[in-house]
Amino acid sequence: MSLKNFFLFLLFFLYIFGTNSFADLQFKQSKDISDDTDDLRGIFIKPDGKKVYVTNDEDDDDQSVIEYSLTTPFDISTAVKSSETLLTIQEGGSSEVMDNPHAIEFKPDGTKMYVIRSDGTAGNTVAIEQFSLSTPWDSSTISWTGRTDLQTGCTTSIQSRGLDFKPDGTRVFIGNEGNDIIAQYDLATPWDVTSMNSQKCSPSISGDETKMRNIQLSSDGNFLYVGGNDGDDINKYSLTTPYNITSITLETSYSVSAQTGDMRGFIFSSNFTKLYVTGDNGGTDDVIYEYDVDCAGT
Repeated sequence: MSLKNFFLFLLFFLYIFGTNSFADLQFKQSKDISDDTDDLRGIFIKPDGKKVYVTNDEDDDDQSVIEYSLTTPFDISTAVKSSETLLTIQEGGSSEVMDNPHAIEFKPDGTKMYVIRSDGTAGNTVAIEQFSLSTPWDSSTISWTGRTDLQTGCTTSIQSRGLDFKPDGTRVFIGNEGNDIIAQYDLATPWDVTSMNSQKCSPSISGDETKMRNIQLSSDGNFLYVGGNDGDDINKYSLTTPYNITSITLETSYSVSAQTGDMRGFIFSSNFTKLYVTGDNGGTDDVIYEYDVDCAGT
């Protein structure tokens, strides 16, 4: 290999490993949690891989967040249920359990939790609900602190599903299934969704996905991943400007249909070496699927 070709190869290698790009997904194993939930939705994994959180869309005011401890970090087969906590909010001057939780996110220090609320029924609330945790990363200590309605501007649909934040908490991204777009908002106060402003929206992705379930940006903001159960796959988009979803281009797709025909959520680990997908067939199969990510960035 000539010196020129060697340097070209080195530059390509550094690009792949430095941008959260990856070549393929390899299914590794799964964890059936059907004994804990009949309506599995969103998922989040703690950055150190020691805890996993899922939203549970049970009926009859039993909607909750379920927390699992992983005895081996990032190994979903070692997940043990730690707690289940109702998603109690304030509405109309009284306390009640929020309906229809979907995507779930945490502030990086574990002191705040965020849940998308949307049931796809006209007249019901579509919002992002914010909670504080008196003990970081212990979801049994949550208390509701506020909400922001999402039916405004370019996100008029009754079906919001996805959620992600810029790493410094100054911007939030919302995946909107009904309009087939992703919206971004600046946060005047980092990590406080009640301070959302300056809405901007992506082009429609209806040609790629019409049943959006979650979204996630790469840590450098150059790529956007959109998962859905139209094709039970994850579509990867490049962003012209980092953390700005107003101009996106579809790069490729990664299928998880061999494992589930009913994707409900997904999350990459913070270094993009692992992927976790939730599947719910509306019956007895509520499963978390774990994948290894080839050629991952850090």
